[in-house]
Amino acid sequence: MAKLKRAYLFTGDDEVKIDQTRKRLVTRAAQDGASIESLSGDACTPQNFSVALTSPSLLPGTRIVLADGAERWRAADVGPAADAISALADDALDAVAVLICRKKPLKAIVDAIASVDGEQREFKPPSDAQLPKWIVQQSEQLGVTIEQQAAALLVEIVGKPQKRVSSTQNWSPKRRLLSELEKLATSAGPSGTITAEQVGDEVRGVATTEVFDLTDAALEGNAELAVRKAEQLLAGGESPPGIVAMLSRSFGQAQSVAALVESGRSNEVGERLGIQPWLAGKLTKQAQLRGGSALRDALIELARLDDAVKGGTSLDSETELLRSVVAITR
Repeated sequence: MAKLKRAYLFTGDDEVKIDQTRKRLVTRAAQDGASIESLSGDACTPQNFSVALTSPSLLPGTRIVLADGAERWRAADVGPAADAISALADDALDAVAVLICRKKPLKAIVDAIASVDGEQREFKPPSDAQLPKWIVQQSEQLGVTIEQQAAALLVEIVGKPQKRVSSTQNWSPKRRLLSELEKLATSAGPSGTITAEQVGDEVRGVATTEVFDLTDAALEGNAELAVRKAEQLLAGGESPPGIVAMLSRSFGQAQSVAALVESGRSNEVGERLGIQPWLAGKLTKQAQLRGGSALRDALIELARLDDAVKGGTSLDSETELLRSVVAITR
């Protein structure tokens, strides 16, 4: 195992990679018999970090001092922290400095890290378009396989991370993506495969209740309730493409159920669609209420809407969405 460097600077706002690095650091400290002192929140100041890093310790072994939130430090106040890091060049201090900075780090800190031959890494999160591929990669580390369609659906249900994640936002969408993936992996079992049906049945997003209220109202022809639920989702930050994806999926399932019902095979709904009995029963009632022809028309409208919210119209996406919600309830 490589020897720890004197200092590490982790930059960027990929909270999952930061979490993973922090866990590896704790594991490494336990293996090496080192102690860890972590500073975060209001306690994470340049002065407190300096004192923690340079004060003698009563515990044996190397001291690892972690500053989680260095992006809040100001250039006028950072001097003590930079001096303390530079002092690690003196072997008299058996300590390691670790700084997490979610924004561009101050030059004084970068220079101090370099002065002790420290290491700097940037944790840049994947773009929205790269998230499904990232989920596939994460699933491999968990010992399972996830279908591409399932990975895309997981992103739509849970939501996409913000461009900047605040250090106080301890449960970001990307963290939820990984958490949901871990639960799906446990359900699939070692070397198992995670399907889109499994994701749809087991994953619940932040706005899951509202999404299901919307899809149920739309399938049951309640335009007033459907529009109200769509407005609530938009006000809560849900993206129009994400809402369209869930509507399309629900109406697509209902159309498949309608085809089975019309051919006298309603008892095969659960098995054919790979869904739970309660959902099969609800979809059967909704499909019988609307009929296959109306559901096909709704899917055509949703396909048009999908193109519209992706830039294929001069109207804003929210207006297009609300107009289509009314149309598909007829």
